[in-house]
Amino acid sequence: MSVDMSAPAIEARLRAASAMAGSLRPEHRLETKIDLSGEAVVARLRMASDLLEACRALKRSSDGANQGT
Repeated sequence: MSVDMSAPAIEARLRAASAMAGSLRPEHRLETKIDLSGEAVVARLRMASDLLEACRALKRSSDGANQGT
């Protein structure tokens, strides 16, 4: 996979990241675009846990496949 490192491509990525970040002004710093309700935090933690378990399963599968080589 190759990432376009031209000036226009980098500028476009920076502008997109800036738009997602929202205002960086001190009076707005506590505002966020992510849901920080208890249910949403629990859901994100569960997703992270599921992804970690999937990665570990892939690693175990890969390790087992490499043992036969």
